[in-house]
Amino acid sequence: MYRTAAQINSAIHLLSQWFPDYFLERQMPENSVEGRPVFALRLRAGAAGSRPGVLVAGGTHARELMNPDAIVDLAIDLFLSYVNGTAIVYGGRTWTADDIKIILESLDIWLLPCVNPDGREQVIGGDSLWRKNRRVNAGSTCLGVDLNRNADIVWGVAQGQTSCSPCTDIYCGPSAFSEPETRNVKHLLDTERMVSFVDVHSYSELVLYPWGHAPTQSKDSSNNFATLATHTCTASVPGTYSEYMLPVDAQRFTTVARQIVSDIHAVRGRNYTAATSRALYATTGTQSDYAYARHLADTSLYKTYGFTFETGPPADTVDNSFHPADPSLIQRDAKSAIVSLLQQSVCAIEVIGLPLFSGGSMLMSLRGIRDRLLATTAPGREWVALFERLQFPMLSKVLRSPSLAKAAAAVLKSAGHLIENKETVVDAEAVSRASAFVRSLRAGVTDQAIKSDLAAVLQQIDQLKGRKVEAIVTSLMRLRVGKVARRKVASKKKRRVTPAVHRPARPK
Repeated sequence: MYRTAAQINSAIHLLSQWFPDYFLERQMPENSVEGRPVFALRLRAGAAGSRPGVLVAGGTHARELMNPDAIVDLAIDLFLSYVNGTAIVYGGRTWTADDIKIILESLDIWLLPCVNPDGREQVIGGDSLWRKNRRVNAGSTCLGVDLNRNADIVWGVAQGQTSCSPCTDIYCGPSAFSEPETRNVKHLLDTERMVSFVDVHSYSELVLYPWGHAPTQSKDSSNNFATLATHTCTASVPGTYSEYMLPVDAQRFTTVARQIVSDIHAVRGRNYTAATSRALYATTGTQSDYAYARHLADTSLYKTYGFTFETGPPADTVDNSFHPADPSLIQRDAKSAIVSLLQQSVCAIEVIGLPLFSGGSMLMSLRGIRDRLLATTAPGREWVALFERLQFPMLSKVLRSPSLAKAAAAVLKSAGHLIENKETVVDAEAVSRASAFVRSLRAGVTDQAIKSDLAAVLQQIDQLKGRKVEAIVTSLMRLRVGKVARRKVASKKKRRVTPAVHRPARPK
């Protein structure tokens, strides 16, 4: 019914051996505590070269048998879609062949299906509710560490669903990253440029994101986890404490999670809930919090957005909740959630712009404008959200059309020149080029939300002539996207004051 750890490894071996142009097997640097090898699988397509990655981990908790199998099956689904040029259909949710092509040619998809092989074998062998790994704990007759309490983020703070007692299911271990299984996850985060991470769990139908140890706030940056007392198993996070998060990151977590929830619902109508981990219960040392917190503890590290999925609803028994007799419908939900995250991890500007600018300096400058300027105001964050909504559907259209791809490259080059030469003003030719590009994107678009977003962009482009980058960014930091849309509606109503004249419809 469910694959053993050895069968999961066998699937990884076969995919990498049969299709080496797409799959790469990597043995993790450490075996499990009982000596079993742990393997990751990378899936990518298209040209070689550096690209961002997404890490999908499963089987952290032993009894959650469904998700490792779903992750292996997803690798096969993505591969078959790409090589056959076919859509992926999970119930009522469809990703087109173009969607999958963009994902596989833009990202390195790292799959670590079975983080905890010893625990999985324990469950398959009959200990159906075993959760932890199989560490022998010194001075205790109780075995195992909860691998999702062992990461170095507020580690050793026993509160909520974290314990320092080896005999509990939520034991955090003797030290942060004491376990080889969690060090393997850290190894992938250390060695690859991961833009997103998800730890896939069961059950409760949730899409969770940081923080787990405290409520999240975006006003007081002095509230930083590095200042908390940890590693003692006696301290707890003060009840009045709330953890800081940049407003732009808080926005991204919520918008990505809501889209994931929407994509899951489209499969068969299941209503997952998006929330911070702390909204469920207090935890410390979790893998998704650690993945995100890394760049805050060490600014030289890449920012990784960390999520936790809790797949499937409660069933008639706890056993059936974790490993039902037929998990196929829940696994479709889980695969849909992962594809949704993959899709939202693609950066359109990086896909189009990276070949144009050596060293990626222009891309870093664009991200700086986004994070250090636009993201500091509510209107600015609305524009950030607008561009993120548009990027994947428009990227698909651009990559299908050589003329649109050429136009997109020209617009990006022009933007790069303006960013690198801040005293240069936007000339009429640059405005005309950008306006023509956006109008071409709008042609044939039927989705009213996308049309509205493109209209807001177009209205701003038409006002760029003679302005410098600083003035343009400042105006976006002050002007709400909704206000642009209202102005457009008001303008249309004003024009309708004159008597109506019947004219033939314009060709589309």
